[in-house]
Amino acid sequence: MPHTAPTDRKIESGDIITIDFGCKYKGYSSDMTRTIFVDFIQDYIKSVYDLVLKNQELTLKEYYDGANIRVLSRMVENDFKLNGFDFVHALGHGVGLDIHEEPVISSRRGDFILRENMVITDEPGIYISGKFGIRIEDTVLIGKNGAEVLTRSSKDYVII
Repeated sequence: MPHTAPTDRKIESGDIITIDFGCKYKGYSSDMTRTIFVDFIQDYIKSVYDLVLKNQELTLKEYYDGANIRVLSRMVENDFKLNGFDFVHALGHGVGLDIHEEPVISSRRGDFILRENMVITDEPGIYISGKFGIRIEDTVLIGKNGAEVLTRSSKDYVII
């Protein structure tokens, strides 16, 4: 599930933990997700993580004033599908005074065009029901010729 609720379950060796968090600064929100691993990462899961990270970095390069969110979302959907996965979550959303604002960055939302100074998230993810999920999310500022990543945290494998 892309979004879940905390439980009393104890963390165990081999678990995958998705941490989604943010903060408020002068009334404005941020949003960031990182996926971390307990003790080790199976090779299969590394390949899924690498696929998510590749798409997160590719879309970061495609965010700019005038970019079409349907095209960006389809790019990720197609790559996931080519690799045997479904894209079940939006690619991102607007961020401002509220943590989730328009636009929703999804191929199902039409041909919305990004504009300079918009703040959005870039958060592709793969979720395998009953097994695990991987999401990597940054908050980004849309610029005339590209995007500036506002969240700064490593996207390398983190094993605790």
